[in-house]
Amino acid sequence: MLDILWTAFGYGVFYFVMLTGICLVPLGFPGQFAIPTAVLGFILINGTSKLAWWVFFVVLGTAILAEVIEAIAGFLGASSAKASIWSSFGALAGGIVGAIAGTMVFPIVGSIIGALAGTFGGAYGVEYYRTRLTENAHKVAKGALIGRIVGSITKMVLAMVTVVLITILLLG
Repeated sequence: MLDILWTAFGYGVFYFVMLTGICLVPLGFPGQFAIPTAVLGFILINGTSKLAWWVFFVVLGTAILAEVIEAIAGFLGASSAKASIWSSFGALAGGIVGAIAGTMVFPIVGSIIGALAGTFGGAYGVEYYRTRLTENAHKVAKGALIGRIVGSITKMVLAMVTVVLITILLLG
């Protein structure tokens, strides 16, 4: 009986870590890396009889791919509006600063709003400083914001798909 309770507890912690990682993604944190961390812990504790090492490497590769896709989406969003590379970096820096500031003001929801506002504000500020054209800066900021949203959604979907695939492997 005790073995069953420990096993249930272990699986509960395993899924808690993975689902927490998914929830951190829209907040601007690289939460998708919690999934390969959980898989690594699972393999180290249970051995490779239920999950093989290749699962860890595929999950880690997917997390890295998701991060790259998010970065590319943000840059493409800003670039589609004819932004400079500096405006793209402004959007990235603004998103990070906004997420941190938003968390300090209003935890959880504040980080989402802060990340989005920071992405917009960072791209807008840098582009306006460069060109002194309000309309152009607004267009660039809007493109960066859309790119950020698309990238975050893609990252979250990849994280969810990864957890579903892990579950299928464990049940199979």
